[in-house]
Amino acid sequence: MGGGIKAWLKEKLIEGQHKRYDRLFEEKSVSYDEWIRKREDALRDSLAEETKTYGGRTLSIKRVPYEAVKDYLTAGGADKEAADIVLFQASGGKCAVLAEELINDFFLAHPQISVAYGDEDVLSPDGIRYTPWLKPDWSPDTFLSCFYFGSIFAVRTNALMELSKEEILGIGGKEAEDDRVWIYHMCRLLAQKAGGFERRQERNPDEFPVGHIDEILFHSFLNREGELLYNEGSYPYESSTSDESCCFSEHIPSDEDITSGKIEKQLISIIIPSKDNEKVLKRCIESVKNSAGMPYEIILVDNGSEERTREGLNAYLSGLGIKYTYIYEKMPFHFSAMCNKGATAAAGEVCLFLNDDVEVPEVKKADERKLSGWLERLYAEAMKPYTGAVGVKLLYPDSNRVQHGGIVNSRLGPVHKLQFKDDNDRYYYGWNRGMRNVIAVTGACLSVAKEKFEEVNCFPEELPVAFNDVDLCFSLYEKGYYNAVLQEVTLYHYESLSRGQDGERDKLERLLAEKRKLYARHRELYGKDPFYHKYLAGDMLSSGFELRADYDWQEGMPYGKVIKADGLLKDAREDACVMISLEYAGTVEEWRCGIEPEYERGNHMQDYYIQGYSFVAGSDNACYEKAIILERISTGSESLEGEHGLYTVSPEILLRKDVERNLPDQVNVGMAGFGAVLRGEDAEKGNYRLGILVKDKCSGQKLYSWTNRYLNIK
Repeated sequence: MGGGIKAWLKEKLIEGQHKRYDRLFEEKSVSYDEWIRKREDALRDSLAEETKTYGGRTLSIKRVPYEAVKDYLTAGGADKEAADIVLFQASGGKCAVLAEELINDFFLAHPQISVAYGDEDVLSPDGIRYTPWLKPDWSPDTFLSCFYFGSIFAVRTNALMELSKEEILGIGGKEAEDDRVWIYHMCRLLAQKAGGFERRQERNPDEFPVGHIDEILFHSFLNREGELLYNEGSYPYESSTSDESCCFSEHIPSDEDITSGKIEKQLISIIIPSKDNEKVLKRCIESVKNSAGMPYEIILVDNGSEERTREGLNAYLSGLGIKYTYIYEKMPFHFSAMCNKGATAAAGEVCLFLNDDVEVPEVKKADERKLSGWLERLYAEAMKPYTGAVGVKLLYPDSNRVQHGGIVNSRLGPVHKLQFKDDNDRYYYGWNRGMRNVIAVTGACLSVAKEKFEEVNCFPEELPVAFNDVDLCFSLYEKGYYNAVLQEVTLYHYESLSRGQDGERDKLERLLAEKRKLYARHRELYGKDPFYHKYLAGDMLSSGFELRADYDWQEGMPYGKVIKADGLLKDAREDACVMISLEYAGTVEEWRCGIEPEYERGNHMQDYYIQGYSFVAGSDNACYEKAIILERISTGSESLEGEHGLYTVSPEILLRKDVERNLPDQVNVGMAGFGAVLRGEDAEKGNYRLGILVKDKCSGQKLYSWTNRYLNIK
């Protein structure tokens, strides 16, 4: 009888926790429709103020539907046009209310830009907005892979008038009988004339030659059956990147020229850092040798292998019958210095930096992926006059799981988008297909013209292990080049077989220190990525493409309550089932700006911010409440022994729908996120180990787990 009552009470307690969880989840969830309308209400007010700065001046705008574009231009419509701007839009949708005002202000603010495009979403018959297509700033290589202008773009009339009759009649050739193909080629021609396939001006690298109005300008319609009513022009046009797209420089070969052997083969220098990793290194070199279709040289940079390994590698390389250089110098692992030594010895026009744990798959393993000409593609793309660093898609060995598909620069640092995702699926409007411009690519496989590499002073030797590849890419971007990833070239990466994972405390501390150096060197790029939209979440470490609606940094987050609680863990059990990912622990100032402040404001101590997500694996997480725990292990100058100071901090619970999506086998983890702002004055100065304490509100059980992250309260 008693057991039955206890079971009934427990069931009721669990039921109550589920109701509370569902209520909080709903309260914290914000629909895209609600979120974007609030943003646009604020935007409307700011536009009214902005218009005043132009003295109320407005440009006249003429609208032309996509199906009439070809006739409009071939008939000389632009020459007769009285309007300042011609706005081209797809059928099956409508312009946003603010579209013309945004276009007007953009062209007034950027008199040098003649072509601009905007973002779009879907509008249901009930007036609800869904699935926004949030686009990057001008991305020449992405454009050559798909017509990402989508459903709406605007052109200055005088730019259209500058197109000659011969150019208009010749747009797209025979294949441009389809109107949408004709529009694509027209935009390509306009972008080319605007300087879209040239290096940007170094003095102002953020000024792109083709404009991106980063607000919603167009709504596609959804019918009552939930089907999209769209013109073909509303979605990416998968264009050919063959010879018609390579009109920028005579020495840039087409895919067809590459694979048919028509081009004169140049030399690419493959630079491989390695030490005492003979078996893995040989697998890498053999895979290159078996797949290369152009002249190459191997430059092996060895930082101190055993003598037996050194002799074996010399014999192995000399027996391959390939051009090679073996640089041997005993030194601690220093990726930047090793790669720079290799580049100094390079004879090729292009340097390809390659980890020794990268492998070119055999064709039968690649699931018919396009590997023919992979080395030539890396060479050719790196030699484009506007291109900086070029990477490839890296997969985990013998799988279709993505390890690298391009880097996004978030507020939390560089993030590998699509990591662990299945590459058989398509992600965010073809991110993992074609060629895509990104802010950075990984140094595990990175090609760059040697001349450009030297122009930015090579890899930064202030960053010996981490973020040196990102720093190089940042420097190339700041010089006006576009970095890119070839998503159709897929190699295997065994990921850090050479030197292990960055997990232990000392490695983590080094990693964080090098990240700070990265942003100290590139302060203007902290939390900024022109190829990743401002309305996509950038305040968390996620490999997906979540909207900011659910993940906005809460600028007004209340202070967490800090409680000194010695003996707190007496009745709790340390258990590895308490999973924690701590994404940030540092000053609020560093969170906002990327670097620590160089001064203290009077006697006021700094505020600190802690963010991450945590859940109890295999349990119903609706039943747990959590607290951040801090254990003081030093005063800042000396270690503490014996009894340590324990504190708890009450966090704000944050939505993490990405965790819920990525871990479908876990129960109620949609609110696994947490964040806490705390006053430094609420705890003693010192260095604190961070962890999470959870309590089952139905059974009273307490569990905790520590991280390898520390917070230094000054």
